[in-house]
Formats: sequence, C-alpha cells, structure tokens
Amino acid sequence: MWILDRRAHAALALIALASLAGIASVDAQGANSRQRHDHRPCQGERQAARREAEARHSRRTHPARAQGVHAAARREASHAREHPVATYHQKMDGRSTNERRLADGSVMRETRLAGGGRVREVSRGLAGGQVRVVRYGNTLSGTVERTIRPGLMSRTFVSGGHVLYTHVYQRHVWHQFGRAFAYQTFVPAVRYPGVYYAWALGAWPRPVTYTWGWQVQPWYPMYGSLFTPYPVYTSPDLWMTDYIIAQSMQTAYQAQTVAPASEPAPQGTRAAPAPDSSVAAPAAQPSDAALAPQPSDTPSAPAALPPAITPQVKAQLNAQIKVRLQEQQSAAATPATLTTQSTPPALRPNHVFFQVAQPLDVPSGTANRHCSLSANDYIKRTGGMSQDDWMIPVVVELSGPSDCPEGLQTHIGLNDLNAMENEQEAQVLEAMQAASKSMGPNGPPSGPGAHPTLIADGSAAPDLMALDAIRQAQ
Repeated sequence: MWILDRRAHAALALIALASLAGIASVDAQGANSRQRHDHRPCQGERQAARREAEARHSRRTHPARAQGVHAAARREASHAREHPVATYHQKMDGRSTNERRLADGSVMRETRLAGGGRVREVSRGLAGGQVRVVRYGNTLSGTVERTIRPGLMSRTFVSGGHVLYTHVYQRHVWHQFGRAFAYQTFVPAVRYPGVYYAWALGAWPRPVTYTWGWQVQPWYPMYGSLFTPYPVYTSPDLWMTDYIIAQSMQTAYQAQTVAPASEPAPQGTRAAPAPDSSVAAPAAQPSDAALAPQPSDTPSAPAALPPAITPQVKAQLNAQIKVRLQEQQSAAATPATLTTQSTPPALRPNHVFFQVAQPLDVPSGTANRHCSLSANDYIKRTGGMSQDDWMIPVVVELSGPSDCPEGLQTHIGLNDLNAMENEQEAQVLEAMQAASKSMGPNGPPSGPGAHPTLIADGSAAPDLMALDAIRQAQ
C-alpha cells in the first residue's frame, strides 16, 4: 500500500509541475523577457506548490488530510490555467527592475531605463477587476487602466498633469509556437460609412491651401520648427498626416509641463472629439486639472526635444496611414461588433511603420547593454516574431540625440509593438474626426458620410481619479 501511495504521490507531483510550467508559459506572454526561461510564478502557483509540499510531509500519517491538500492544490492550479490573461502586464525591457508589495496589497514595479528615465507601475486587484497605473519619469504623465468588464478595459492618458483622453481596449490571446500570448486591440468609439473612407483615400479636385493656426498655441514656438507641413494638400491623407504629427508634438510639449490647479489644458489639447455636433464631449471634471505642483512632479532636468521629422519619415507615416484607411474602409462593410482576433494586428504584413508610444529599453547591439527609445521616435518592423526568443526585429528610423541611434537593428516585445499599433489606429480615427469637423470654405473640401455611428463598446468616460493615482505612483 505504501508503494502504491508513493507512486500516486509521484504522479500527482508530476501533474502539478506540468501545470506550473504551463501557467508560467502563458503568463510570460512572450513579450519583453530577455531570457527565455525567466518566469515568475503567480500567487496561485506558489500556493499550489506549497500545498503539494505539505502533502509530501503528511501523506503517510494523515492520508485523508493529504488527499484534501492535493485536491486544493489541483483546484488552485486549475483556476490559474482558466484565467491566464486576467491582467495585462506591460513588462519593461529595462536594465534594472525592482518589485515590492505595498501595505495596501498593491504591487509596485519600478524600471530604470538605460537613458536615465524610469517607469513605475502599480497594480491592484479589486472586486470588479484590476487597476493598473503607469507613471513615466517625475512628471504627472502616464496611464490609468481599469477593467470595464471581463475582456474589456479603459485606459486614461495623462500628460504633464493634463487628462488627455480615454481609450477602450479588448483583450485577446494569440496561440503561436505552442504558447499563448496575451495582447490588446483598440476599440473605436465611432465608425464612419464606407463613402467617407473612399473620400479620405481619394484626391481632391484641386490643391488646397490650409492655415492651421498653430502659431497661437503654446507648443508651437518650441516645437513648430521640428517639422514642415505640406505646402498644399492634394488629398485628405496628407492633411491627416500633418494633423497627427502636430498632435504628437503638442503632447510632447505637454509632457514637460505641469498644469497649475487653475490652468486649463492648452488650446488644441488632444482629446476624444465628439462624433458630431449633436454628441457633446464629456464635460471636464474637477479632477481633470492637476493639483498644485509638488517637488516630485517637476522634471530633474529639461527633457530633450523630439527629433525633427524628416521627409523620409513623413512619407513612411503617410503610407501607413493609407493602409489603415483602406483596412477601415473594408471593415465598414461589416457590423461594428467586438471580434475575436487571431494574429495581432501589429504583425500584419503591411503594418510596418510605428511611432514609439512610451519610453522603453531595447538591446543596443552590445552584449548585455540597452538603449532607450522615447515617445516620438519612429521604428520600422523588419520581420515577424522569432520562435527563439519571442521578440520582433525592428530598425530605428528616427530618434532623439540621447536615444538609440538611427539605423540600429534591434528587437522589441509584442506588447510594446502592439501599444504603438493601438496608438496609431487611434490617431488615424481622431484625424478623420478632425477632418470631418474642419470641412468647409476654409478647410478640407466637404465629403460624403462625415457623420459617424457611435460604438458603445468603445466609449468610456475619463477616470476621475487618474491624476491622484499617477501622483501616488512614486
């Protein structure tokens, strides 16, 4: 009997170990780990393993109790396997990462980047889901993510103490190389009819000269010289390209400033515009203005200017915008519902040119050394995900003086690339909304189908506690 018990115990141990290996494989998400087997077991796995160890000690003298312990361990491991993507973790590929548990049960992870910056992430599970706060550097800039319902979350973006906008994302799982990779896709708040996309992709009857009015906006004196708008516009996609670049420059300007409590967001602040005049944008809430600046809210040194946009980069961005407009035109013929994705959109064959959306480290080409990429740098994807290290090859097309050098061939994780994919998708949609509102004698020529349909799943109000949450992530 003792021999049979020992054999049964060994079989259960093998099952538990196999379960732990499977859970760690899913939890890794194939994103930014620099070592293939660098995985940290989740709490459920550790509890299951501890119970298994207890069972080893008490098996002989307490067979009934040992059976209960084994059953509990199996239930915990099974629960972890059933919820492999309950939380999205954007793991930073940094040189130094510290993780600690706070008194309220939150987990704080701080990553110091090769360029001298740092990223702090605080995650906390709540009854209705999870809250994840990411703060970049010492200014009030970052994101606050909350679960809306299973598989759907909202993320509020804050820059320089200003709440900019809120987007909605849907969780997916991609099965590749015998593994499961979690990723997210942007859920639009509106959709235009197909004729509007046809207008956006077509040429105008005559070239259009457009006056943007940027000169009166706070960001322009410092950042306006970093790119040259097209002298005239022959098609909507060119207009949208300049719009997207200008919005990126404006956001970069805001990231270096902290808004006083009484100061509204600067004119032209990027926000989710209302689809049409009958749908008003959400009213500003009291918490949308930053509190009085604290010492930790002020950058220790002036941030570097974004890199100047070259004609070559601008042409690649314009080509990528056209690709997205064509895809959205095709999607307009199908019902606007949440979909089950397979291959992540960032890995589609014609999705190759991206603007960096948030600071991150990438391998510099020298052994065990990294360099940083910042928002407003640009990269180009040069291949698919590698089966060896689950990373994606890219080349740096444009970067700032203190960032990775241009021409560097490196690789990044799926979640980092997909964050850029989602941001670009949102930028194109916003540019379409801006174009529809600017039509007229002094703007783009009027086109058909400029009034969109609302998509309820893509709409979410800004997080009223976003600024407080980012302030506390220090």
